Order: sequence, then C-alpha cells, then structure tokens
Amino acid sequence: MKKIRLIALVICSLAILNSCTDNPIGCADSCTDDDPIWYTENLEVKAKDWQLIGAEDKIGSYYQYIFDGFPYVDGIINVYLYQNFGTKSEKQTPLPYIYYGVDVFEDGSEDHYSIQYSYDIARDGTIALKVYISDYYTRLFRPDDEYFRVTIIY
Repeated sequence: MKKIRLIALVICSLAILNSCTDNPIGCADSCTDDDPIWYTENLEVKAKDWQLIGAEDKIGSYYQYIFDGFPYVDGIINVYLYQNFGTKSEKQTPLPYIYYGVDVFEDGSEDHYSIQYSYDIARDGTIALKVYISDYYTRLFRPDDEYFRVTIIY
C-alpha cells in the first residue's frame, strides 16, 4: 500500500511541476527556439477525390488521398478523423482508427465489416490519407466526404 501511495505522489508531483511553465504552448511573443510550435489544418476530402490504389476488389487495394499543403520539415505529425462533423456530438479520433459495422439484410443475414483509416508521411511533406475496407471489397465501398485535422509540432 505504501508503494502505491509513493507512486501516486510521484505522478502527481510530476504533473504539477510540468504544468507550471513560463511559456505555454502556442506562445505568442515570448517564444524561444526551444518552445514547441503548433500548426494545424482542417481538411475536407470529398468522395470524388479518393483515388483507388490497386485493382477493384483485389487484395491490397485501398483508397488514398494525397495532401501536400503542409509545411513539414521535421517534427511530429498527428492526424485525426472528425466523426459526426458539424454536429453537437462531433469528436476527433486519432488515426489509425478502425470502424466495425454490421449490415443486416431483410432475410436476417448479416455482413460484418471493418473500415480502417490511417496515414503515411513522406519525407517531402506529403501526407497520404488511406482507407481500407475489410476483404478489399472496393467495388461495394467508397469513402464518403471525410473531415480530418492534421497537426504538426516542431
């Protein structure tokens, strides 16, 4: 029990000490070279802009959108998928993200599937947003309009 209390005390102390800084993230005039700089951009990818990579319904095929407008030199890039975009229940989900769904047909049969959202970053700063469908049924599935948030910390 004493070990648990000691660990909790150490964690709380570190959290308190790390939260008290002179230059908060996103500092305006008081930034130094050591302070992190945040850059964010919201993306809307229209359904027509998703490009099929590979052959229809073949193993390894997926949909991709290339975003090249990001000032990436060095740093940490994170991409989030907006779910329920523009509604009261809107939320940002970090990628990679897998959505699991079930379609129920009139005869009672079910089709279980998954949709995976992920991304890759190239050295030239382009970001490839990717969408995979389980069993690679790209003929039956095409991504809708999707909304993303891209962030970089450098």
